[in-house]
Amino acid sequence: MSDDGFRWVVLSGCWLLYFVFGLSVTSLAPLVPEITAELNLSRADMGLVLGAWQFVYIFLAIPVGFALQRLGAGRMLILAAVIIAVSGIGRSLAESHWSLLAAVAVFGLGGPVVSAGVPQTVSKWFTGSQRGLAMGIYITAPAIAGIVTYSLTQSTLLPMLGNWRAVLQLWAFCSVSAGVIWLLIWLAGRRVAAKSATQGAAPQGYRLADAAGLFSHRNTWLLLAVGMGVFTIDHGLRNWLPEILRAGGLTAAQAGYLASIAVVFGVIGALVFPALAVAKRRRKVLTCLFLMSAMGCVALQGWSYPLLVSGLVLVGAASGAMMTISILTLIEQDYVGPERAGIAGGIFFSFAEIGGVMGPVMFGLLHDRTGGFDASLYVLAAIALLLCVLVQAIRPARSGQ
Repeated sequence: MSDDGFRWVVLSGCWLLYFVFGLSVTSLAPLVPEITAELNLSRADMGLVLGAWQFVYIFLAIPVGFALQRLGAGRMLILAAVIIAVSGIGRSLAESHWSLLAAVAVFGLGGPVVSAGVPQTVSKWFTGSQRGLAMGIYITAPAIAGIVTYSLTQSTLLPMLGNWRAVLQLWAFCSVSAGVIWLLIWLAGRRVAAKSATQGAAPQGYRLADAAGLFSHRNTWLLLAVGMGVFTIDHGLRNWLPEILRAGGLTAAQAGYLASIAVVFGVIGALVFPALAVAKRRRKVLTCLFLMSAMGCVALQGWSYPLLVSGLVLVGAASGAMMTISILTLIEQDYVGPERAGIAGGIFFSFAEIGGVMGPVMFGLLHDRTGGFDASLYVLAAIALLLCVLVQAIRPARSGQ
């Protein structure tokens, strides 16, 4: 097979890895009622579980960048698939709050490898417009995984497999399968990879001085704060959306199907809004997305069915693009450049995942205190409005003016 043909095989392997990454991220949300009932967990307990892997991610995002640079993405992605599978099996065997929390936290060891290793691999095999197309393809994988878990867990898989443990074991098997497929692709492509990697610029090694230099700029801190807010909204809703819908009177299966609406529009938003967010109007696009998110969170109160659906559309479309445009804004700052893009991305995710922990935990705590999800949704709406103000303080890059 030619180099041009084999790169698409590599992309398919990357897509599968990102798909099982997405399965693991979204697998627990549709199973919250069954897990909390069997393990006797409060919503606050479950919030801690849902935020466990993001907590680990905070501390590993930057070190993983160094490891990828030293060991190579191919080997590290094999390890990531194994870790994701181990996390899935551990979840299915959990007998207590702490054993479930530990199993979910293990995923935080493999998650950063996938989210950083897949883009690195794609950037080596693809150049120019094909690189953009390839990135657009693989970024659909976790969203499609979310559609699968939300729509099929309660309606099909639970009745068919009998219990929540079997469902999680199924997702673990998918991770093992993706890892085996990636191993075969990596072994088959080692010789071709060395040749193809020369077509694109190889990423330079990360240095601690590069990271320190980024923190001396005002825009860095503003964009890291934006990232924390975005992830608080995104991870909070992603982990609790089926339960929010069930609290409105829907069955578990109906909630799963409706939650899929947000994911579908997330895919659409991820394809549409980043293309509109050229440098000169990026702040305006972000402001629009934050306003959509705020309105969507209020609409999810579910006062009427059409309002509920409109809320799902708004939060879904906004969440699909907020993170992408935020990190793109940081990477394209004049002081970052290609040589610092990798470390800038690692720093961004390390800080943003603080919000990734806060979102799920906040939902659980406030539910136990208030008896519902309204307070959490209002907090997310307030955060989105605050982000509208914060983004106005970001100075546009000179190259984008």
